[in-house]
Amino acid sequence: MGFSNLDQEDLKELSRRTGQACVGFNLRKASRLLMRLYDEAFEPLGLKGTQFSLLMAVVGNNGAAIGELAQPLGMERSTLSRNITVLQKKGLVTVEEGEDRRQQRISITDSGVSVLQKAQPLWQGVQERLACELGEERIKNLLEDLKSLSQLFKGK
Repeated sequence: MGFSNLDQEDLKELSRRTGQACVGFNLRKASRLLMRLYDEAFEPLGLKGTQFSLLMAVVGNNGAAIGELAQPLGMERSTLSRNITVLQKKGLVTVEEGEDRRQQRISITDSGVSVLQKAQPLWQGVQERLACELGEERIKNLLEDLKSLSQLFKGK
């Protein structure tokens, strides 16, 4: 059935049913709402939740090349590079050429470590709030489901 055969009420109902059933839509919606909590928590530090996550990835893989860091994060190299540039401008990471001029290695700066030390308790506060509202078991199951979903599409 083509869209041209549907009246406005049919289109509205189709939109509603699709929105309720679409995994991608609902995951993005939940992600946006959840990231607001982290963004609000990190706001006093001038940091976004996504930047906190990226800094944690850098500190856990200090000196890694952008390509090495992009894959486990599920990001395109170009997207990661743009996000790293923002952190670099804030003085939180450094980007240096690797052995090969095409490789750029990312390292956390002392300022980056300092920001992470201040951000950690703020992150913990959001985690505790989620645990209170959702319960430890639901969070554990959610994280397992997200890990399975990520592994299912890894490298595709």
